[in-house]
Amino acid sequence: MYLTYLNQMPATGRPDHTNATVQAHQVQRNWGEVSDRALRDPVVITAKGRPRHVLMAYDEFQRLKARDRRAYRIEDLPDDLAAMLEAGLDELWNPETVAEDGDNIIR
Repeated sequence: MYLTYLNQMPATGRPDHTNATVQAHQVQRNWGEVSDRALRDPVVITAKGRPRHVLMAYDEFQRLKARDRRAYRIEDLPDDLAAMLEAGLDELWNPETVAEDGDNIIR
C-alpha cells in the first residue's frame, strides 16, 4: 500500500513540483523506500497533518547551504566584508576611479 502511495506522488520534474509527503510514523516502517525517494526528490515528513521535517539528499542540502545568505548589522559586519562594501561604494560614488577609456560618466 505504501509503495503505491509513493509511486503516485508527483516527481519534481513534473510541472506541479509537488514534493512527496509521508507521515512521521510511516518513515520508520518504510525507511528504505522513503530514503531512496529522498535521494531523487525532497520528502516532506508530517506529524499530526502538519509539515515538520524535510528529508533530502546530502548533495542537495550542501547546494542549498552554499546559497545561504547572512544579514549583518553595520556595527557587526566582519572586516573583510566591510572592506568589500567600502570598495564597491567608492566605485559608485567616484566613477572616475574605475572608469575605463570610452566610458561615459553621467553626472
